[in-house]
Amino acid sequence: MQIDSYFTKQIDVRKIILEHLDSATIKVIVAVAWFTDTILFNKLLELQDKGVVVDLIITKHKFNTDSRNNYHLINENGFFAEIGSDDQLMHMKFCVIDYSVVISGSANWSNRAFTVNNEEVTIVSGNQLRTNSFVEEFERLKELSGKIIKYENALDISKAFKYFKLIKAFVDLGDTSSIQPYIHELKLIEELTPITNLLLAGNYDLAFLEIDKFEKNYTQLVDVTAIEKAQIVSQIKLLSYQIETLEIEKTEIEAQIEQFNHRYIIELNPLISKILALKKKIYEKLKKHGIVDDTFEKIEEEFNQTNKEYQEELEIEIPELNKVDSADLKKMHREAVKLCHPDSPSCIYEDKAEAARVFSELTNAVKVNDIERVKFLWNELKLGNPISDIDIVKELVHLRVKLETLKAKYNYLFNELSLLQISEIWKMILKIEDWSLYFENQKTLLEQEHESLIEKYVDHE
Repeated sequence: MQIDSYFTKQIDVRKIILEHLDSATIKVIVAVAWFTDTILFNKLLELQDKGVVVDLIITKHKFNTDSRNNYHLINENGFFAEIGSDDQLMHMKFCVIDYSVVISGSANWSNRAFTVNNEEVTIVSGNQLRTNSFVEEFERLKELSGKIIKYENALDISKAFKYFKLIKAFVDLGDTSSIQPYIHELKLIEELTPITNLLLAGNYDLAFLEIDKFEKNYTQLVDVTAIEKAQIVSQIKLLSYQIETLEIEKTEIEAQIEQFNHRYIIELNPLISKILALKKKIYEKLKKHGIVDDTFEKIEEEFNQTNKEYQEELEIEIPELNKVDSADLKKMHREAVKLCHPDSPSCIYEDKAEAARVFSELTNAVKVNDIERVKFLWNELKLGNPISDIDIVKELVHLRVKLETLKAKYNYLFNELSLLQISEIWKMILKIEDWSLYFENQKTLLEQEHESLIEKYVDHE
């Protein structure tokens, strides 16, 4: 075992971390509260290009949102999630390389941490118990994120038998560091927990005895179809939960965007129309004097569109909710989704078309802050009895089709949510702490623009 401690005021710690990352050949996992350093982030992308699996978790915080790192690129060949909040920070700062090296300490992965702050970083290699503890914590954080997308990597029993042979061979050779990736993959099979716990603890003799027992039990009249069914059902249930989570988050973001746009149009469009009307008059006068100003072109079209949007939004009522009502609406929405989402194991509807209709109605009610409608639907849904078509469908071929359908739906929703999260409108909304103050400032700017046009083109004709 080797332990090295470094201090940012004494040495270039970032350079040392980069050197260790360069040695990665299998997998790198990173859990860092604030990850804004572009050099280290680009190194992770470089490792991905080389075939190294990269898993990254950061805190859901403005510092990360405003950084130049496009974290969602990690999803192309790995795992990425944001967890926590200002009230419940995910404050970890650690990295595990190839299940053998642990980098931890006080330093976030930010330029300031490595160049301005007094930070400490410790790098430990050759201590498998420490490595396993950090990997275990990372897996806990992944579950907490609600975005586990590695369900397709769950091993079947036949592959597990092959891994057992490899593990035994490596142990016989004295190369125990090479068995770690296989152990952590085997952990995906719940039945193998006693074996993987022994292997992680380094109790190889006892682990091999348990492996022998397990293999004997599964080679005596094994119903391979039943095993596959159980695995697929487990994956379907996990996927269903993940789809519910994505649907909820997507609806909440869409509701915020829709409510922001509604307020923007209602509060600002009258002023924008006022400016456009003035510009129309200015353009007509300039044209009479033989002056053509390109900046005033297409004003008529803009003016009509602005008024049309305003009239349409006047027909829509989106009341503002206080904090208590907002929290209640969010709670009822999340519980109701489980009971009416067509892919939820807890869905109370046998007719999936009816489930989709109710889910759509619920989503629309949430977007316009119709708390009474959400409450009504929530109460109605609670009176129903959950039906799980997973238990009804027994044929393996049907289960496979359902699993593939859910995978496709998950990937679609995940991509849709990712696009929403990186959209300019959502980034802008996240930066606005007080909507009322923001719109007051925008009104002031528009009034100033109107006054400026009058001063430039009207008062001095």
